[in-house]
This record gives sequence, C-alpha cells and structure tokens, in this order.
Amino acid sequence: MPDPRWRKVLRDVWLHKSRTSLVVVAISVGIVGAGSVLNTWSLLRAVTRAEFDSSNPASAVIRTDSIDESLLAQVRSIESVALAEARRTIAGSVLTSSGWKTAVLMSTGDFRSSRIGTIKHESGDWPPSANSIVIESSSVDFSGATVGGRFTVQVGDGEPRELRVTGIARDVGLAPGWMEHVVYAFVTPGTLAALGAPPTLNSMRIVVADRNLSRDQIRRVAAEISAVIESSGRRVHDIDVPVPGRHIHAAQMDSLLFTQGAFGALALLLSAFLVVNLVTAMLAGQLREIGIMKTLGARPGQIAGMYLVLALGLGLVASVIAIPAALVIGRLYAQFSAELLNFDISGASIPAWVLMTQLAVGLILPVLASAIPVVRGSRIPVSEALRDFGIAGNGGSAGALLRRAPGISRPVILSLRNAFRKRQRMILTLTTLATGGAVYLGAINLRASVVASVDTLFGTQRFDMAVRLASPHDADSILQIARTVGGVGNAEVWAGAQAVPEDASGVMGSTFGITAPPGGTTMLSVPVVRGRWIRAGDTNALVVNKRLVEDQPGIDVGRTVMLTIAGRQSSWEIVGVVDAGPAPAAYAAREALAHQTGALGATTAIVESVLDGPASQLDLVQRVRTAMTDAGLEVQSTQLMVEQRRVVEDHLLMVAGFLGIMGQLMIVVGGLGLASTMSLSVLERTREIGVMRAIGARHRTIFSIVQVEGLVVALLSWLIAIPLSIPMSFILGKAFGRIMFTVPVTYLPNPTGAMSWLAVVVGVSIAACAWPAWRAMRVPTAAALAYE
Repeated sequence: MPDPRWRKVLRDVWLHKSRTSLVVVAISVGIVGAGSVLNTWSLLRAVTRAEFDSSNPASAVIRTDSIDESLLAQVRSIESVALAEARRTIAGSVLTSSGWKTAVLMSTGDFRSSRIGTIKHESGDWPPSANSIVIESSSVDFSGATVGGRFTVQVGDGEPRELRVTGIARDVGLAPGWMEHVVYAFVTPGTLAALGAPPTLNSMRIVVADRNLSRDQIRRVAAEISAVIESSGRRVHDIDVPVPGRHIHAAQMDSLLFTQGAFGALALLLSAFLVVNLVTAMLAGQLREIGIMKTLGARPGQIAGMYLVLALGLGLVASVIAIPAALVIGRLYAQFSAELLNFDISGASIPAWVLMTQLAVGLILPVLASAIPVVRGSRIPVSEALRDFGIAGNGGSAGALLRRAPGISRPVILSLRNAFRKRQRMILTLTTLATGGAVYLGAINLRASVVASVDTLFGTQRFDMAVRLASPHDADSILQIARTVGGVGNAEVWAGAQAVPEDASGVMGSTFGITAPPGGTTMLSVPVVRGRWIRAGDTNALVVNKRLVEDQPGIDVGRTVMLTIAGRQSSWEIVGVVDAGPAPAAYAAREALAHQTGALGATTAIVESVLDGPASQLDLVQRVRTAMTDAGLEVQSTQLMVEQRRVVEDHLLMVAGFLGIMGQLMIVVGGLGLASTMSLSVLERTREIGVMRAIGARHRTIFSIVQVEGLVVALLSWLIAIPLSIPMSFILGKAFGRIMFTVPVTYLPNPTGAMSWLAVVVGVSIAACAWPAWRAMRVPTAAALAYE
C-alpha cells in the first residue's frame, strides 16, 4: 500500500484540479516560449552550417570586362587560390501573371560542373538548356512559375522572348527572391545572346585554399587576383568579399534569434513567478493540515519533500505537454526562418541534447520555484498553523482611508483592500503583467520607429521613379527626353558607380555604390549626421552613410580615401556622414564623379510624377521607357519608389513583428499570473465569502468584488508598464539596430499605444478573473463557513 504521504499528495492533486492545471499551464507556457526558440536555433544552426558549407560558397567575387579560360588558368595557378570559376549576372524583366517584374539572370559555361556556390536541383530539368529558363526556388511563389509554363523575358531594349520554364533549383547563397521582389533565374550564355545580352562571362568567383583566412586576408588575395586581371588589359569594376562562411542574412537571423531567446528566457522566468504564487496557494489552503501532520510527528524535511516531489511531478506533466508543442512551433518557425535565408530544413532534426535541456528545465524549474514557499510552509510552528484562518488584517492605514473615502461603495472598498492584503504576491503579479505590457508597448514603439525610419529614408527621395540605362549617355540629352513625356513634373539625371576602397597598406575593402546626383540637386535631401552635404563645384568630395563608416572603420569625416572606380584610382575627401539606408553607400556630385573618373555620361533618369496612383505611375514609367528607347537609348531597368519602399518595409516590419510576438507571449504569461493570484485570493477568503453570503450578499456582488480586485491589479500594471516601456524600447531599438540598421528609438508610448495596452490589460483581467469569480459565486454558504 502506498505511503500515506503520497496518498495525500495524489488526493490534493485531485481535489485542487484547477490550481494544479494552472501550475502545469504556467510551466508549459514558459517551456514552449523558450523551447521553441531553442529548437528553431538548433535547426537553423545545423542547416545553415551544413547546407551553406556544402554549397562551397565563394570567398570573393571580382567583376571585370570579360573572363576566358586563359585568365582563369592564370588565377588558378596562384598558390592561395583553390578554385576559380566565371559567371555572368544581368538584370532584366520577366512578364508574370501579375505584370512585369525585375529579373536577375545568371549564366555560366557549364552549371553541372560548377563547384563554387553549387546549385541544388529541386524539380524538372537541370541544368537549363538553350532557349529555356530554370527558376530559383525562392522566386517560384513570387513569380507564379510552374515547370512546363512559359515566361516572356526581356533584357534592356532587346526583343522580348518567350522562354519555357524547364526546372526549379535552389541557390542558398542568394537572398530570397520573394523578399527582394526579384525573379532569380538560370540561363545558358546562348540564351543571353538570344535575348540581346552579352554572352561573355564577367564575374570571377574564387575560393581560397586556406579556409581559415580572415576577411582582410581574403581581401589581400582578391587584390592579388585583381592585379593579374588588370595585367591582362581588363578593368576590375568591383570586388565583393563576404564574411567567410556566413550567409548574407545569417548575422541578422542570429541577432533575431538571440533577442527572441532572451525574451523566451524571460517568459520562462515569469512562469517561475507563477509557480511561486500557485504553490503558495496550495500551501495556504493546507496550513492546518501541515500543523496536524507535524503534531503527529512529521518532520519539516518530510513535509517539504512531499510538496517538492509534487512540484517535480507537475513539471514532468508540463514537459510532456510543452516539449512536443515546442517541437511543432520550433520546426514551423525554423521553416519560415529558413525561407528567409533561402534554406530547406526538411531533412534536419533537432539534436537530442536540445530536447534533454528542455526536459531538465521543465523538471528543475518548478522545484526551484517551489523551494522557498515549501521550506517556509514546512517550518511553520504547529500552533500558528492550527490557528490559521486565512487572510488576517483589514488592510492597515490604506483600509482606513478607503473606508472614509466618500462615494465609494463597500464592495469596491473591499476589492481595493483585498488587492493590497498580500503585498509580496501583488509585487510578483504586477512584475509579471507589467513586464509583458512593457514588451508590448516596446514592440509598438519599435514599429513606430521603423515606420518613421522608412518615412525618413524615402522622404529624402523626392521622386517617384528611376529609369536606368544600359550604358552612359549625355546627361542633357537624357534630361530633354524625360521632360518631353506627359505627366513628368520634374526630372534630373544621375550617374553612379561601384567603388572599391583601399587602405594605407594596399588592402582593398568591400565594394560599395556611389550615387551621383547633380550638384545642388532638389530631388534628394539626406539628413546629415556630421559634416556637410555635396555641393555644386565639388571636385573630390564624398559623403558616406553611417553603415559604410561601420563597415569601413578607416572612413570618416575629414579623412582622405583612395577608391578604385571603373579600374581607375582616385583620391576622395570625406566631407560628411549621413543617415541613409541599411547598406553601405556614398554620395558625390555628378560633376565630381566625372572629373575623377573621366566618365562624362550619366546612367539614370530620376522622375517626379504629377500623376497619382500606382496604375498612373506604372503607365508613366512605361512611357518614359518607350521615349528613351525611341531615342536610341537602351533601358536596362525601371523602378517605382512605391515598390522599393514595399521591399524595405517587408524586411523591416517582419523583424519588428517577430519581436511583438514575444510581447504577446508574455502577456499570456501575465494573464495566467493574474488568474493564479485571484484564485489564491478567492481560496484564502472562502470563509469571508461565506460570511458575506450569510448576511445577504448576492451572486452579482461577489462576482463584481473579484472582478474589481483583478481590474485594480490590471490598472496598476498598466501604469507601471508605461515607464517600464522606456528602457524596454531602448533595448528593442538597439537589438533591431544589430539585426537590421539603426533606427531612432521611440521612448515614450504614443497615446494610441497606451490606450491599446489599456484595452488589452482590461480584457486580460476580465478573462483571468472570470473563473475565480464564478467559483467564488458558486461556493455554497454552508461549505464556505465550514472551510478550513
């Protein structure tokens, strides 16, 4: 026969099913929150490392005029180079069921023998054949492509051609096409020629022999290769050296998962507070039983052991529920996150140590959380335990003040007094609920900051569309053509270039773009952080953005930097730093760029429309394109700013949304905390409720007393959450800056956000107090008066 102690434990669990369920739910919520993030991290870590490494990503990419086998042989002979291959990437357009979309066509001599950035065949045929196209998998949904279907493809002003989609393949080195609003595709050099594009390969991808080289060391290797290329009479246009072994979005995803993991751990900690409350509730109803057990000879250690084993059992039940749920959520979230990185997790599994960690946390957390109330309850003197009558006291001086306050009914006074009877429990409940509110308000502030940053970013661009030409032309001619098109309100002609910085030791940095409007432009006004903006008459002045300063520490106001632009070295003075965009970039006057490089033409027509609406602007950009083509200018691509803004917002607001989900999770935890507090309050006042029923209190009165008490706690948490949201907004803003780019932190919640949180917390209070209030209302008077 089981020991009487364990029979009592099982009986307590059965008699107090609701409180026991709350404990299990509290622990489960915490494990699900932290466990799902841990599962996601483990899956992404395994997939991104294994699949990205197996693709053999390029250590550096060097773009030049043309590449042949002789040049490749020279580069392959360099001792520090393990592999060298050639590709060509060209922009074009593809006609889908939803209209023309930007396309990026990639070509090489033989995709099948390629060993750098290998492409994984998914369905249909691979590699692409002549006059066909293979779609990259991340662009399939965006483009609506199907194997066997057909797309009309155009490059520049070449004749549009209909190409058959023969397959789907995945390139894990690309940012997802659906996110970039780009259709990635693979074609043969012959297909490029049929589209009117140059079939020659011009992008050299290399893999260094020593995989342990740092980024700066790889840049030195790239500089050596550049010297070989230039010695052959070709120009090096730009060099790209990514972080070794890192996917283009890996750092962002790591930062995002770290931030979410921190909030998952916080949710787990808050669930521990709930366990403290709920175990206290269990002990509060059994103080007399503890006194009787001690009278019969039970030692404090035996009594504590009973309740700690109970806590361990509840943790086991919670783990059995939570770990499978965390597995499902973690895999779904990992699949979604993998799509952001352009990976597939279908063959990956969660390591056993990750699951064992969650089980260990689920078992240990309730034991640790229960330790203090259990030890305190087991050590209570027998006389004190036997004299327990529930809550003592009348609320102290606060209670006296409330009784003297005019216009407040006695049930409301009772609710207000009850809310402050157990101050320690009140503090735990307020901490849980207010922390969830602070994260909620912080996420709203972060979204406002992101929207404000996007507004600032695109507010600097006082134009509606950009038309890019395939080659430079006379700026005045381009401007005259653009201004003749009906609907064009204003226009400017800009130039642009790719620049490669070089430090004092001759090491070349990563390529960045230079945007070159005319001096005195009225269509671009970027906020200057330090220094000044470009001016008419500048000859070598360069303005850089904050991201470029972070990426290239040697670049800052007052310094001179050596840049290689279109194969020609030139010296530039940094005159200003601006806050503009997430990618490294710089600005110079068009005349200064022409002076330094000798390139007198321009490549981009910037147009401000007098027409409103996306359809009208789309029609205008097509008419500008036609006007350019009719004048003999080859158009490479067109871009509406509303589309570009949508791409940026998709990137930024998605991250802000993820952080907001963690705030909602903690609001759930806070709601459970309030429910546990109110359940305990009702339990401790069972006799008091019986007395009120005996002297004529109605169901409605008792129900309202409990609900008002919960509302008092909720409103206090709302007030506390508002100042607490200030440091939380700072933390979220800085975390977002590490994930994407720096945004101005919005510290104070706006009135709409504060009212939204008030509505949420009132709703949570009503829902959390409904069950305790119903139970209080349904307790029979006789049973309440006899309750011990």
